[in-house]
Amino acid sequence: GHNHVLSKVTTQFNIVHYHWRCFEIELENTRRVLERHNYISPADSDEQAKAKLAEKFKCSTEDVCNTCPLEIVFPSNHKARFYLQWLDCEEQFKKEYYAREGNFNMDLNNFLKESYDRSDV
Repeated sequence: GHNHVLSKVTTQFNIVHYHWRCFEIELENTRRVLERHNYISPADSDEQAKAKLAEKFKCSTEDVCNTCPLEIVFPSNHKARFYLQWLDCEEQFKKEYYAREGNFNMDLNNFLKESYDRSDV
């Protein structure tokens, strides 16, 4: 799980967590998270899941990818956004997902390089 509680204590210790999964595994994991949050049910059809998730973002189920800003914040909203976009515009969303592969966050890369340099790793 993720803990977003901010601490008033700071240290010089950093933890970086990142991963890259294939689309199908990410989709499977995302659905499980949404089921555990009771946002959708394991018995829901794709259309039922789409309606439930669109409602959480206060959007219509029509053309979600082009008409809904998907900006409402709630626990695991990024998972709901991911799944809803897949339900609404599967091919476009999957293509965009794989287009990001290899486009790594340069700030993270620079941070890791500086960290390695400082620690003599």
